[in-house]
Amino acid sequence: MDATRLWQQVELGEDSGLELMSVEVRGNRITAPRRDSLADELAAFANADGGRLVLGVSDKRQPQALDPSQLDLLIRLVTEICTDSIKPEVTVGVFRVPAPSSGGAVVVDVPQSNTVHRSPGGVYRRVADTKREVNPKQIGRLARTREIPKAASTDTQVIRGTGISSLRRDLWQMFVSSRAADRPEVALARVRFVKRDAHGVLRATVGGVLLAAENPCQWLPNACIEAVCYRGNKPDAGRQLDAQGIVGPLHQQIRGAMRFVVRNRRVAAYKDPARVDVPQFSEHAVFEAVVNAVLHRDYAISGSRIRLFMFDDRLELYSPGGLCNYLTTDDLRYNQFTRNQMIASRLGQCAVGDVPGAGRKRYFLERRGTGIAVIEDETNGLAGRPASFELIDGRELRVVMPAARLPVPEGLAASIAAMHGDSMDPLPGVHVLMLYPNNTYREAWTDARGRAEFVLHTVLPMTVLCAKEGFSAQVTHDWVPHK
Repeated sequence: MDATRLWQQVELGEDSGLELMSVEVRGNRITAPRRDSLADELAAFANADGGRLVLGVSDKRQPQALDPSQLDLLIRLVTEICTDSIKPEVTVGVFRVPAPSSGGAVVVDVPQSNTVHRSPGGVYRRVADTKREVNPKQIGRLARTREIPKAASTDTQVIRGTGISSLRRDLWQMFVSSRAADRPEVALARVRFVKRDAHGVLRATVGGVLLAAENPCQWLPNACIEAVCYRGNKPDAGRQLDAQGIVGPLHQQIRGAMRFVVRNRRVAAYKDPARVDVPQFSEHAVFEAVVNAVLHRDYAISGSRIRLFMFDDRLELYSPGGLCNYLTTDDLRYNQFTRNQMIASRLGQCAVGDVPGAGRKRYFLERRGTGIAVIEDETNGLAGRPASFELIDGRELRVVMPAARLPVPEGLAASIAAMHGDSMDPLPGVHVLMLYPNNTYREAWTDARGRAEFVLHTVLPMTVLCAKEGFSAQVTHDWVPHK
């Protein structure tokens, strides 16, 4: 670094590529500049065209002549900030530059980054001689001008040990133009389902396996959805009502997850004046959440799968992988960034069919950028509270959808005592079904006394079933009005 030229630039003042900061040191501690302020300035340069920050210049543009121990403190501070206070961390060059008389200053060279960085104050970009905050819509535009990171191309990486035969013809033909007369290897390469590896061998890609292999878990062991429905509000293994490992190509996983939710959710009804059904969760919101999970999860992460948990008061969906580069959970509604571009393109041409929650969609993905808004708004409209998004340890996104408060219908109440047939001992925690001739049913779980309460609209002949061998049921009192 040319020190003479540097101090000449300092005398001229700040511009788009130069920021000057004075330094205050008390004992062995840097008291100025503040850590957060310094982080914002460094990130602003990285989010723009890069630049140079000089630490150790007075307000009158004169060198402060810091001694070597003070320079050590500054360099340590800059290193910590670049690693801990800026996300993702920014790589900079840090130099000691002698002052014209004695002592020196620290110069931080910040290159233009190929991603977008967030600092404690938000997302900033250098404009002229100052930093300016970038709003959520501008963040998306800024990110699209940067190079797509390596993590975003996982779906086009090849998988060792695979080949064209690893993909089922009837599955991959859904994504290949019917007008094309190309050989399979040519047609599959065009949609990036296969690619040659470093040795020139044609291999299936991650996206090809996920979309067109009969069982993607054969090569990607955690490329599936674990779904569990619990009784109550806690993940207690002893209170599982239903559990399923949902496997197969991605479009089948989405269908399977939606059928699991519809099978296990509760639906209440009231008259206004016609019958109005109130489901526990919005099908449309759950559909969008599941599609987002299979589309945006990081398939490079091993040992973790998508998990869907249903409780009485909420539905939780966990998707492996942090948010792409620059996003926070607050940005999700206003910005798009697709981790798996190839998978997104292919799902955009895969017909939905009769999947619950798809509504009028023709394809699994229509790329309108409204998925997060649908999840939040549909859930809020049904439950009175919006869905929430949380990034856990930077490696997993959790979506929580509150359940609707189901109305209690007017009708009749019955108390059923669940007892063991021989000893007549009460059976607590037993799942009881009351079946009717019109192919409807009511369900409840017995309390500590072995009793289950049912609310009914009418008195019909019934059959009572219980998930317990040797069960016998007794109606312990007459039907009484209940509201």
